[in-house]
Amino acid sequence: MAAASNLVNGGVAALQIEGEPEEPQSQTNAAAALAPVPWLPSVAERYERREKLGEGMFGDVYEAWDRVHDHLVAVKRLSGRTNDRFVKTSIPEFAREVMSLAACRGHPSIVQLLATHVDGNRADGDCFAVTEHAGPMNLRQYMDARRANGDPFDEDEVRDVMRQLLAGAEHTHGAGVLHRNIVPENVVVGMDGATSKMVYKICGFGMSKPAAQTDKDDSGLLASPSPYRAPELFLGSKDYDGRVDTWSLGCIMAELVTGAGVPFFGGALDKEVFDKMMHVVGTKGIVKWQGLERVAPREKVASLQKVGHRERGYLHKMFPPKVLSSAGFKVLEGLLHSNPDRRLSAADALRMPWFRRRCSLGACFMPHGASMKSG
Repeated sequence: MAAASNLVNGGVAALQIEGEPEEPQSQTNAAAALAPVPWLPSVAERYERREKLGEGMFGDVYEAWDRVHDHLVAVKRLSGRTNDRFVKTSIPEFAREVMSLAACRGHPSIVQLLATHVDGNRADGDCFAVTEHAGPMNLRQYMDARRANGDPFDEDEVRDVMRQLLAGAEHTHGAGVLHRNIVPENVVVGMDGATSKMVYKICGFGMSKPAAQTDKDDSGLLASPSPYRAPELFLGSKDYDGRVDTWSLGCIMAELVTGAGVPFFGGALDKEVFDKMMHVVGTKGIVKWQGLERVAPREKVASLQKVGHRERGYLHKMFPPKVLSSAGFKVLEGLLHSNPDRRLSAADALRMPWFRRRCSLGACFMPHGASMKSG
């Protein structure tokens, strides 16, 4: 009877499917566009593709099972094709990313590169970077989950996050690499099983540059989203250093403290973001920057100088002692200094008194069901 029942049910199901109207061509095309792009055979043979972790402009990231070493990894595919909805990535661009990851290898606050694969059999072949599976979500998702659960970050936790991220940035800069895109989406959040402490790791090196490269191009202006972009990059500077990354970390620190769930310097247009930055941190610093007249148009310089005497900033009013201790505010203020020559480097920030206090907590809840989305 069981066999007959299965046969009957199967037949009914088959008739139902056969009798259903065909999907409109537009829906079929949309489904095909969202279907996973086939992996290079050597990659698919070794790694079992599992949950999609996220995607950016240049490709997608999947959780995968390494069949050789029996552990989870993250496989990032950078598109070499022009018909799979991602921006095409050339092999030199891929090489820049993996060389940056390789140069920064070995630090606990940097996602570790494990392997690379390149499809050399076709002119538009995809490239793959395999990294450790560092956690189930990114910092943006983690902040959202904490806010949804009514569990804001306290100052000890903010200090722990910033200590780890600044240590990762210091290592990156010491390795001769500028990340240029340190945003919450490019920080993976996980938990150390041995200590139950939260671990934060920088990933997403696709916009990185060698720090020693003297002929920096215009890509600095587009390397990071405007809410995390340093003022000198807004003004078109090509002569910058690791302090473009510490500005981004200052933006992240402000978000962690406020817990508002939106970028601290949010805005619809680049001009709105820049104006908000100058209004909050003041124009005094950028006006005194020696590089200002070299990079900014004359009218922009004149405009900044004109308002310099009155736009003194109100960052201190947004973070009074009841919100952030004076020692913590000195770190935030130093990271968000509009004058890059006066801004804290990662190494200098870590020497500030705020970090001399070792937090004993560092362990927080890990929400279930979240997926990591990294750039």
